[in-house]
Amino acid sequence: MTVSESPVPMPTPMTGHAHALGWVSARHLKHIIARGDAAGLRMDELIDEAGFARARLVDDDGAVPLAVLEGMLAAFARRYSDPLMGLHLAGDIQPATFGVLGYLSQACATFADVLDAISSYRGLLSNIGESAMRIEPGSVVVGWRCLAGSPFFRRQATEYVLGVLVTLSRLLLPEKTPFPQAVHFAHSRPDGADVVRRYFEFFQCPVYFDRPQSCLVMPTATLNVRMRYGDAFMKDVFDRHAGDIIRRREQSSALPDQVRRLLGAMIIEGVPTREAVAMQLGVSARSLHRNLQEFGTGYREILDEVRLARARERLQEGDDTVGVIAARLGFLSHQAFLRWFRKNTGMTPGEYRRQRQHGGH
Repeated sequence: MTVSESPVPMPTPMTGHAHALGWVSARHLKHIIARGDAAGLRMDELIDEAGFARARLVDDDGAVPLAVLEGMLAAFARRYSDPLMGLHLAGDIQPATFGVLGYLSQACATFADVLDAISSYRGLLSNIGESAMRIEPGSVVVGWRCLAGSPFFRRQATEYVLGVLVTLSRLLLPEKTPFPQAVHFAHSRPDGADVVRRYFEFFQCPVYFDRPQSCLVMPTATLNVRMRYGDAFMKDVFDRHAGDIIRRREQSSALPDQVRRLLGAMIIEGVPTREAVAMQLGVSARSLHRNLQEFGTGYREILDEVRLARARERLQEGDDTVGVIAARLGFLSHQAFLRWFRKNTGMTPGEYRRQRQHGGH
């Protein structure tokens, strides 16, 4: 990771429902932190700025709120100048970085099996993107689209994901297998010939910008290439393990949804405490905290999501003053509500209300 301490333009904050519900695997964040530590960057300061703690990364298969990752990248961008942050983070990925999905990819017999495994179990790594593969005459197109975050975040995430796929594929494919044939990005070409040249140095193929979708292009024959580490028995073992993790995560996601629904109903009477919500669920407050933490979220984060939705609703549809809305949502002062709302939406309550009244989005 080659960076220099220099301020860059601040990324626009992410807003909306995807911001509140988005998550990424702890493995991504651990890799970023490890890369930064190895490069001598002040990662503990960046983690603090994102409002996180290393102690929450004990579970490799745990989920981290997307806001944390975006907060870290924003803090990084404020301090260091690195326009190719995503690619640099993808440069030394190993299969083990991604746990069972990485091991499953190693055990696949053909490259088509690798792509199928990544598509089937992408839910192990995040819920912020969608992938798609299509076959065209003589070529295969593998695309990925980021569904959440600011333009700054989406660009870095897209370059990271495609960069990771290329890095892993070159480790798994036999030597001298041409991969990829071309790379397309939906975002625009960066400024500076030197920066553009580094894309070619990374991908070793033509790289195009301002295309309809971000994707990798490869010859159709690549799908049938035999992997160098294929093992049918181990593939079956890792396949079952990956399915178990997905099922456990789907079951655990029910708790945040239950808390969200309870808060939405109880906030009408006033902002409920964590203890009051736990009582409704028949668990202790400590147990609720621990179980939510396993999913990478917490009571305060879900409460903020519900309060933000209610604040937007009242600003758009009601005639209450900002002070009244602030009091009903449990803020100690008008100014505290103003600061909180601006941090989460990028605008003041008054600006939001005027925009909506004039048909803005």
